[in-house]
Amino acid sequence: MHFGTDLDLFNALDEGVVATDPLGCILFVNPAAERMFGRGTAELVGQPLDVVIPEGSREAHRRHVEDFRQSGARSRMMGQRSGIQGRRGDGSVFEAEASISRSRIGGSEVLLAIIRDVSARKAEEARLLASEQKHRAILDTCSDAILLADADSGRITEVNPQAAALFGCSMDDLLGRHQSELHPLEDRRRLSQAFREHLEIGRVLVPDATIQRDDGTVVPVEITARPTRIGGVRTLVGFFRDVTHHRERERELIEAREAAMAATRSKTTFLANISHELRTPLNAVIGMSEMIGGEFFGPAGHPKYAEYGRDIRDSGSHLLDIINDILDLSRLEMGKLVLHETEVDLAELVDLACRTMAPLIEENGLVCTQRVTPEARRLHADRRAVRQMLLNLLSNAVKHTPAGGRVTVIATCTGSDGEVTLSVADTGRGIDPERLADVTQPFNSGADPSDRGPGGTGLGLAITKGLIERHGGRLEIAGRSVGGTSVRLVFPGNRARPDRGEAPRD
Repeated sequence: MHFGTDLDLFNALDEGVVATDPLGCILFVNPAAERMFGRGTAELVGQPLDVVIPEGSREAHRRHVEDFRQSGARSRMMGQRSGIQGRRGDGSVFEAEASISRSRIGGSEVLLAIIRDVSARKAEEARLLASEQKHRAILDTCSDAILLADADSGRITEVNPQAAALFGCSMDDLLGRHQSELHPLEDRRRLSQAFREHLEIGRVLVPDATIQRDDGTVVPVEITARPTRIGGVRTLVGFFRDVTHHRERERELIEAREAAMAATRSKTTFLANISHELRTPLNAVIGMSEMIGGEFFGPAGHPKYAEYGRDIRDSGSHLLDIINDILDLSRLEMGKLVLHETEVDLAELVDLACRTMAPLIEENGLVCTQRVTPEARRLHADRRAVRQMLLNLLSNAVKHTPAGGRVTVIATCTGSDGEVTLSVADTGRGIDPERLADVTQPFNSGADPSDRGPGGTGLGLAITKGLIERHGGRLEIAGRSVGGTSVRLVFPGNRARPDRGEAPRD
């Protein structure tokens, strides 16, 4: 059947046009339909309409066409039925919309279908739907309250369920409110000013904001917001986080810290006071026992009395040393220890400390060596504090080194900034690695149950650590479970003084 020019006017259309006879045989396709289906006129004309319909949709499509023919209607426009699918020559399927009408051309009845490929539009709609679902999922599942406001008018345009819960109202109640109405009256000016200033840099961060719930309750919140464009409209996206729990936790931590500091101050003050109270009578006990032990006013009547007097003196002296340690630790903890800094001759001080410890070193069958390099000999420090630190380290080294061992004292400059290092090393049993972090804690003498050395208070290293840190330095301990221990006092390089040329003592 030839229609001549009757259908030529459809050739200029962008939509595909397919004409069929009442039985569904294709009579005509325009160029747009050829491109849409990927087939030429010669391939399509004379074929049943099923060739451009996916196999799974053919039966439903036939029923639709037959219903139209039986209805007597002249046309059925796009949108009056659900979408259809088309099939290209390569077998691919695409989404389409179609209108259908009946006409007589050349004296014969034909059915005209105008088809539009909507696969690109459907894909974009699917993408937009997925984006909307993702956007909604984020809004609904975020634990923070989220509010969107028109940046120009300040009116709330969208909220999530958490926002309604935070403000104690429904989501609809929040829509249309001005953002300033979210806050207590007395805070509105401050927060509005903060928002204006932050918006100029493109981000709002207000960690100390407040909001007012519908029941009048004021709640502390942290607000983070950022302006953006949504649908061409400048929109402010704000995240409101209820920080009531965090503020309460901060308050509890502050109170706990202040209570701990007060307890520490009370303990330290008590120790300082009780130490002073104990030293006065103890000095009298030591003095009287020295007189008895030395028989200053004649024989004691029995040799044992003189021996007991000396025992009392030794015990009293030991107790006085403990009290002095406690007093020093108290001063360090209270920050009341004042350094009297002068130029210290480390060579002289090391020699003096070794001579002080000489009787105990000889009694334990040890060898003590010392070396002070010229560049480390002069040190700007508190002489008494340096001597006390050195004696504490020597006492520990001698205490934990078995007979036949060695104790070595070395003072030298190390590092690029000329730090002065004063080290005491021994060949004793060493310190277990897991105990290194604890040995500088006060009263740690019982921390190691395997330690069989003489007892002590465990204050020596704690005091030494405090004294070196008061000098701006640090205490370093290198200990192994076997092979001895090395403890280093590291003074800052600015405390070193140029050597005056004296020979070092060895």
